[in-house]
Amino acid sequence: MARTKSLKIGFLITIFTGGILLLVAYGPGWLQPVRVYHQVLVGLLVADDENSSDILAAYQAVLKEEGFPAARINPDDLNLSPGELVARYPALILPEGLNQALPPEVPRLLSDYVLAGGNVLLVYDPGIRAAGGGRLAETVLARLAGVNYGLPDPGGESYSGYWQFSSLREALAWGITPGKLSRGNAVSSYGYGRLNYRHVRARLLDARAIAFDTRGGWNPVITDKLYPSGGAVVYVNLPLAFYKQMSDDLAMRSVLRTFLIKYARLPRLVNTPGGKGGLVLNFHLDSNAHILPLRAMIQRGIFRPDLQYSIHITAGPDTYRPGDGLGFDAPSPVKGRPWVEVLQKYGAIGSHGGWIHNYFAANLEKFPRQEVWRYLALNCDTLAAITGKPVREYSAPVGNHPPFVNEWLQQHGILAYYSPGDTGSAPTRSIFQGRQVSGSLWSFPITPYGQYAALEELIAAGVPLAEVEGWLDNLLDFIEEERVIRLIYTHANRKEYALEALSHLAGRAARDQDEGRLLVWPMSRFATFLNRYEQTEATFSHGPAGWQVRLANRAGLEDITVALYVGARRYRVLGRNLSWRQEGEWLYLTTTANMAENQIYVREQN
Repeated sequence: MARTKSLKIGFLITIFTGGILLLVAYGPGWLQPVRVYHQVLVGLLVADDENSSDILAAYQAVLKEEGFPAARINPDDLNLSPGELVARYPALILPEGLNQALPPEVPRLLSDYVLAGGNVLLVYDPGIRAAGGGRLAETVLARLAGVNYGLPDPGGESYSGYWQFSSLREALAWGITPGKLSRGNAVSSYGYGRLNYRHVRARLLDARAIAFDTRGGWNPVITDKLYPSGGAVVYVNLPLAFYKQMSDDLAMRSVLRTFLIKYARLPRLVNTPGGKGGLVLNFHLDSNAHILPLRAMIQRGIFRPDLQYSIHITAGPDTYRPGDGLGFDAPSPVKGRPWVEVLQKYGAIGSHGGWIHNYFAANLEKFPRQEVWRYLALNCDTLAAITGKPVREYSAPVGNHPPFVNEWLQQHGILAYYSPGDTGSAPTRSIFQGRQVSGSLWSFPITPYGQYAALEELIAAGVPLAEVEGWLDNLLDFIEEERVIRLIYTHANRKEYALEALSHLAGRAARDQDEGRLLVWPMSRFATFLNRYEQTEATFSHGPAGWQVRLANRAGLEDITVALYVGARRYRVLGRNLSWRQEGEWLYLTTTANMAENQIYVREQN
């Protein structure tokens, strides 16, 4: 009893050493360790340093955007006891291209790790080569993974095929955004239909197939093998970094999120304000053809003050060529200007290209740069003069957005832009052909419905209205359950089909926002949050007593949320300025004040 009393009146001192947090109680006359905590990280294993930079950078970028604590490790770092390795690194990822030839001890160390409860993600080709570079008949990790991959293909080392799921439910469970599947449940994209992905030939041993390809014979694309220890090995037959670098961000993001959340149960910063789902509804007003529908849309309750949209306008008096008089004509007091003044009540007014919608899009890459800059400035300055607010958002006319445009956007205060790349994914720093093209801007990818995106495309394709409303409901369910941000876009439209679909979406979104599950914000407001979010430093430590989380952000921690796996255990939350809620086996804790530092303790109870 005396010692317990001393603990209550003493101090708690934390000491970090070698990734281990020692929580020490100090009281009169004694100093005694009370709890040992391990800092929890994702381990990115790299056996081949020569090719690591671009591939590793792609993984690190997505892990940072998704708030997972991660560290690069090498094979020597695996030489811990299996239990300690699991405590420090509950998840290990072997990225493609960096682990083709593994040191001979690594398969055994990984096996011991999984048998102790660890989780391994094998991407595309780890362990397929001998030390001398020759291709192995059976990868050294085949038995551990339950699948032998990297088998010879008649056409070469790899081939091009699809990425299919057995059902929509299975795809959703793997983070595939509603609308990203073709009718055969293959991953698809706006304007293209089913997408081709690079695969190696593989043969199941005793793993479970989750996704597959049927082009040129059945071939597994995602498999898992679960162990009695609670550990798991997931194999993904896609070079994820390659697709991230080619503006297909969702491939990597969906796999990493699913593996780390649903298999490894890693703690993370949730990259949405207050940990809620986020929807951006982006309207493009290209010409005077989009003025008349606005009145009908307001009358139907589509535009409403509680739902704040991204409303992007091509402001000039022309559309197809200079002098045609078909533009939105924002400066005109009898045409566009009154509508700009009205619409700013319903969100953020953004710039849609450069002054003359189709003409600018068709000539953007032919114009001298100074002419491009002149048109961009004219559009932004005109809208800012009407609203009295700087323009902070941009969308490209006809989707024509060469990377050089971002140079001007960054210099003139733009925070975010709509993107036809990385479709169906979250706001990201976009990469194209291996080069980071967003700079400091946030790219907001469009979410398509199969090959289509805007409502007029769905109307022209004869997609039934009930099907579209079902997609919108599924999309909001996904956004809210996964706690992610997604963007959909369309144009002003007064056809009954469009009015019904948008009224359905607005009603559902307003209800969900009132109930605290959803935020309907302009992309610039989300981007402002994300710029602050990415400055957050987070340390997650776990031990016998539960979790300790340390947060720091000079720009402020308000609305920054952490997710912790608590399972079915009882717990107590200790900390300042917090709100929290448990959903399923996850606890979401949000800092409610704009403080620079916070410490959170979640004490597990018997």
